[in-house]
Order: sequence, then C-alpha cells, then structure tokens
Amino acid sequence: MTALLPAWITRDAALIIAARALHTFSQGLLAVMLGVYLVEQIGIAVLLVGLFFGLGFASTAAFSFLSTFVSERVGRRKLMVVYSLITLAGSVGLAATSNPAALVVFAFVGSFNGAAGNVGPTQSLEQASIAGVVAPARRTELFALYRVVASTAGALGALAAGLPVALESFAGVSEPASFRIVLWGLVGLRLVIALLFTLLSEQVEAERERREWINPVRLPSSGRIFTLTGLFSLDQLAGAIIVRGLLALWFNERFGLDLASLGVLFFIAQIVGVASLWVAGKLANRIGLINTMSLAHLPSGLLLLAVAFSPWAWLAVTFLLVRALFDQIDVPARDSYIMSVVQPHERVAMGSIHIVGRSISGTIGPTLSTGVLAAIALSAPLVGSALVKVTYTLSLYFMFRNVKAPQEMRAAERREG
Repeated sequence: MTALLPAWITRDAALIIAARALHTFSQGLLAVMLGVYLVEQIGIAVLLVGLFFGLGFASTAAFSFLSTFVSERVGRRKLMVVYSLITLAGSVGLAATSNPAALVVFAFVGSFNGAAGNVGPTQSLEQASIAGVVAPARRTELFALYRVVASTAGALGALAAGLPVALESFAGVSEPASFRIVLWGLVGLRLVIALLFTLLSEQVEAERERREWINPVRLPSSGRIFTLTGLFSLDQLAGAIIVRGLLALWFNERFGLDLASLGVLFFIAQIVGVASLWVAGKLANRIGLINTMSLAHLPSGLLLLAVAFSPWAWLAVTFLLVRALFDQIDVPARDSYIMSVVQPHERVAMGSIHIVGRSISGTIGPTLSTGVLAAIALSAPLVGSALVKVTYTLSLYFMFRNVKAPQEMRAAERREG
C-alpha cells in the first residue's frame, strides 16, 4: 500500500488514512442525502431532523468520552474495530427500517450527525495513532494529507448523493428502493473500515509503561486540554448550527435546489476545500499553527453571513464556494497543534476530550438550528453560526498566540542559530 507514498508515510498511517477516506465518503453522501431522505421519504418533521443529527453527535461524544479513560488500557486498535462494528450495526438499521422511532435509536448507534465526516467515534484514536507513527517535523504534513484524502473522499461522497436520482432515471428503480440501495451500499463500506483497522500494527499503541487507566483531570496538561476543548467546542457549535445536512436542506427550502444539484454543489465545495488543505501544512510552517487557524476562520465567518443574506441562488452558491477556500485551512493545523502541545501518553485524552466537547456542542447545534429555523427565520441559523465563528477565532488567537508547539520552537531556534 505504501509503495506509491513517500517513505515517511508508514503502513499504519496509510491504513488509517484509507479508513478515514471510506468514513468521510459515507458521511459526505449522508450529509447531503440524509436530511432530504428523512423529510421526504420517512416523513420526519424538520425539527426532528435536528434531533436526529444531534443524537449522532451525542453518540460520538459518548464513544470519545469512553476512549479518554480506557484507550491506553484496552488498546487503540481494539477500540477502533469495536467502534466501527457498532456504527456498522447502526448503518444496517438505517437501511433496514422506516420506523421513525427506530431511526432515532440508530442515529445514536451509527453516529449519523449530518456533518461531512469531520467527527466520528474513532477520530481521536486515529489522531493519536497517526501522531505516534511519524516524525514530529512531518506531523502537520501528515495531518494535512490525512485531511486532504478524507476531504476528497467526502467530496466524492457528496457527489454520490445523486445516486438515488440516477438509479430512478437510468435503471427504472422506484424512489424508495433507490434510497435503500444506496444505504445498503454504505453498510458494505462500514464493514471494510472495520477490516482495515484489524490490519494495524502494534506501533499505533501507547508505550507499554504508559498503558494504564487514565484520569484526564490529573494529567499534567489538563488545564491546557480543557481550555482548548472549550474553545474548539465553541467552534463546533458554530459548525453544528449549520451542519451540511441542514445547509443542504436550507438550499432546498430557500432556493428549491434538488438532490442532484445539491450533490454537485457540495462536491465542488469540498474539492475547493481540498485545495486549501494542500496549502495548510506549508502555511503553518511559515506563519505558525495558531496564526493559520485564526486567519482561516475570520473570512469563513464573514462569507457565511454573505450566504445568509444572498437574495439569489447563484450568489449564495458563489459565496459558499469562496468560503470553501478558507473553511478547511485550520483543520490540519488544529490536529497537529492539539497532538503537539501535550505529552505523547496524553494524546488520546486530548483528542477524546476535544471530540467530546465538540460532540456535545454538535448535539445542541442542529436542534437549536432547526428550532430557530422553524420559529424565527430561514437564514437565522447561518447568521448565528457566523457570529459564533468570529467569537471563537478572536478568543483562540488572543489566548494562545504565545503558546507554541515544540516543533515550532525548535524551528525558531534553528533559524536564530
């Protein structure tokens, strides 16, 4: 597998990246398709769609919270396989039933959160594993590659959201059956993900002397861990208020864009985002991780405001695509930063608590968004999301601009020497 990749990318890193790509493909497809499917095929009210997505985030929070305490004792590989099999069961339920009450349960089991693959039960374990199988100087580049591959797969997933329409048009399949075929295909992908995790080596685990039950409150870096978690949770709240599933629903309700058009739109947006990810690693090496995160979010928030107030579909689409240039630049920098400013045995705790906080915000966001959408105005969630993003950006910059990652300090010393 690694023959076509640079020598510094290990087999374990390649396996994790491949698993993440399959995950984001399936999530990218569901992010566009699921909201429309639940409303038009199942008959669920818009407000309950927000609850459905919120439960998906709650599931991720629960899995990540468990990882904080047991991952180093039980083993990262075992947990990744177990979590993958649990979400596989949720995918089977989603494909097999049309009962709204059962679907709510499977939303939790399968972690169906309406996001485009940015969060998931195994993410903190993947990040901690990747950070340990690469040289520190290459860490941000590897996280950038991890995100580039994942985002490209997510873009293809968004494009694949038009498959039900294609099956109806070219294969004569009925509309309900076309959705079922796609959902069963996703079950197969979830099975492959679990199999990939079984192939990981011992290298992804923590050092043997550190394999113990973890109390995150008593870790040396606990203050930094919880402060960063609070800030990143604020960022996640902004994103969860208008997750892709709800943004697709917004374009559908506001401008009448159909599922095929939405698939193309979010495919293009994701590809544009991938281009920005290639820049992220180099930009972070030049201006620093915190500066990279901050510079990306301000224009992203302002452009989301522009989308909200656009009177025509073409203008809203234009602003959304320009926003995509900035929306992902901060992600590899954030991944690298949170894995660098803590000790190696604290990485799963950092990643897990970070994802727990983000997932709790994600649980609140969709429900809050659909409630506001129904009670106030269609574009109100977009405005709220933009304002929260700006608040997060300024807070992160002023609180952490002087806290450098070790590799940044070493690079600065080399330049001065």
